[in-house]
Amino acid sequence: MSEQICAPASCARRPTVAVLGAGIAGLTAAQELVERGFAVTVYEARQDERNGLGPEPAGTYPPVKLGGLAASQYSTVGAEGGSQAELRPFPGRRGRPLAPGRAVAGEHGFRFFPAYYLHTWDMFQRIPVYQHNGKAGWTPTSRTVYDNVRRVITQGMTVAGKPSLVFPRELPRSPAEFLGILSQIAGLGFTAGDLATFQSRVLRYLVTSPLRRARELENLSAYDFFVGYDSATGSRQFSYSPDFDALLRKMPRVLAAFDSRWGDARTNITTYLQLYLNMDRHDDKADGVLNGPTTEAWFDNWYHHLVALGVHFVRGAASRLDPLPFDPSQPPHLRPRVQITFADSTRVTPDYTVVAVDAPAAEYITSPLRAAGTGGTVGRLDGFTTLAPPPDGPLQPISTRSQQRRNPYDMDELGRVPWDRFQTLCGIQYYFDTEFQLLRGHMLYAGTDWALSSINQHGFWEKQPILDRDGHVAVLSVDVGDFNNPSRHLGKAARDCSPDEIAAEVWRQIVAALTGNDESLAAETMPWPAWYALDRGLKMAAGPGQGQGRMVQNETPYLVPVVGDWTNRPSSDPWNPHGTSWSSAPPEDWWLEDLELRNVWQARHGGYQVHNNSVVFAGTWNKTFTRMTSMEAACESARHAVNAILDHYIWVASGGLDRRQKTTLDWEFPFGFLDQGLSSPIRMPTPAGDYCYVFDIENREPADTRLLRMLDSKFCEQSLPHPLDAPAALALGALNSLVPPPAGGR
Repeated sequence: MSEQICAPASCARRPTVAVLGAGIAGLTAAQELVERGFAVTVYEARQDERNGLGPEPAGTYPPVKLGGLAASQYSTVGAEGGSQAELRPFPGRRGRPLAPGRAVAGEHGFRFFPAYYLHTWDMFQRIPVYQHNGKAGWTPTSRTVYDNVRRVITQGMTVAGKPSLVFPRELPRSPAEFLGILSQIAGLGFTAGDLATFQSRVLRYLVTSPLRRARELENLSAYDFFVGYDSATGSRQFSYSPDFDALLRKMPRVLAAFDSRWGDARTNITTYLQLYLNMDRHDDKADGVLNGPTTEAWFDNWYHHLVALGVHFVRGAASRLDPLPFDPSQPPHLRPRVQITFADSTRVTPDYTVVAVDAPAAEYITSPLRAAGTGGTVGRLDGFTTLAPPPDGPLQPISTRSQQRRNPYDMDELGRVPWDRFQTLCGIQYYFDTEFQLLRGHMLYAGTDWALSSINQHGFWEKQPILDRDGHVAVLSVDVGDFNNPSRHLGKAARDCSPDEIAAEVWRQIVAALTGNDESLAAETMPWPAWYALDRGLKMAAGPGQGQGRMVQNETPYLVPVVGDWTNRPSSDPWNPHGTSWSSAPPEDWWLEDLELRNVWQARHGGYQVHNNSVVFAGTWNKTFTRMTSMEAACESARHAVNAILDHYIWVASGGLDRRQKTTLDWEFPFGFLDQGLSSPIRMPTPAGDYCYVFDIENREPADTRLLRMLDSKFCEQSLPHPLDAPAALALGALNSLVPPPAGGR
């Protein structure tokens, strides 16, 4: 480049950005962009539901609901005993519960911040906690949202017919503690061979390169990896005792609706490893939950901070994105940007548009772009949520799949087969009028029909609920991980139940798991909930509000990792500015063809795509290093989207001549150590502002295994089996260099 490129903040006109959606992805993109000098407006369709109902006076809340799926859900008692607004009396309760005087807070299941959520922890440290100072309004304090996180040090688990177990969320501090944990495991009926075989498979995964994981393990289920399944012979190399085999099959269901038989090995095992590695942390943020409802402890502070930075919030739902006509002879970097049309018919044409809505909405509003021939992510969104899953399994060839369309929010069409990429993962909140804290941490109810997990949320809150004001003093937040498996007690699945049936059956399964189905023990030891609130995204067949009868709609379909489905995600591969991660870059001919013909731009080093000179996508349905649908994936995807905007902005500012092969400074990293902390000590600069730092969780795996992992990468590049599977390969001189340079995950 022959002339200096001005940063967005120093230009005569600051480039404008419209962020569609005020979830975690949208808010992250807004903060990263406004800090780099862009003028940002966030559009969100939903209003904050607390006005006149929450703990603060009406009119003091944001104009829109923030946080998306992660936001707290505030419920009140409806005019008809709970049918109109979400708080309902627990069926079969004893006596008349005290009605709360204001809306009560609950969560979409529960919030959980493991130590490997490095993007989220980094953002926590950059959001001040605000307080209201009379006429001065909302002012920042010296504290940050990071200080609002409380450490969780225990985890419980129930196994059928056995006492409930409690495990520390940290490594044993002494041989005595280690032996105590071993005795617990032995009590589950597992053998020494079970543990040895399982650990050997985990170690084998650790010495497998990201390249081989991408080529082989994304098309293999987690269960098949642990049993060493050979598709050619149909045989298994490893076996386990019946008790351990059942745990391998069922346990992942209680963790974000994972499925060991249909979930891909790379996503499932990488996530498991990160949860295990959390226990090696000895700071106060190894495993955390917030000290209050998520909206109050996090999103309210985020809103005040973004407003202070200059972000504007507008209530509005985008109905379509339209490409504007252009002269084909016009240089690509000068072609017009996309126009946004909102539900009220207003239109805006910003310089950039960040689409941070859920996948069904993204597919819907981008249909005009696809009709105009735009490719890349936009083109691959077609059918991503609306095509029915293949009837013969996730690996059925695309050419033989049905093209039948569906409503992705319809419960009759959503998640009917376990390999449907969209499932129902929702929560239920139980409110008690007496103190009830089962465990100061998360409980996993292994083997329950509906794959349940829970936490007593209020035990970590600074402001405890008060009975006379809130109608309760304790909250149990429960995630229902399997809406499709029939209950052995009811004879039907959760998806076919009414709200009262779900509330009663979930509570029955919890009590049965804790008491070993001893009804007399249950009556003597367990309290009864006074109220319950079912996840707001679930809608019933009849009545106002959420309604009554069986559920017919899920407004929050949950994307699960399915065998062979990673390549079907619409976005391109994530890119790590530090260059320590395996990624892909577009070939030269692709770059020219898509820029000229399909209006898709991508930086030469790879990363997210920019469509029609303006549109980028963010959200959990995009490809991320986190992989699993989570708050962390949302935060990470937004950083990738912002990095793509920075690269595109530089390309446009350089007159369309910027073809940078090398975009970052040279740094030497010992085994990607930067991904170990909660924030990066090195920020990669660009003329438009620093790249957002991106954490790759596979770089956080133990350095002890890194050399063999990099060696395996060399083997995989030459289509050779893993070094441990082909010891003769070294003697045959298969490699020119046995040990590649220590460049992170490459």
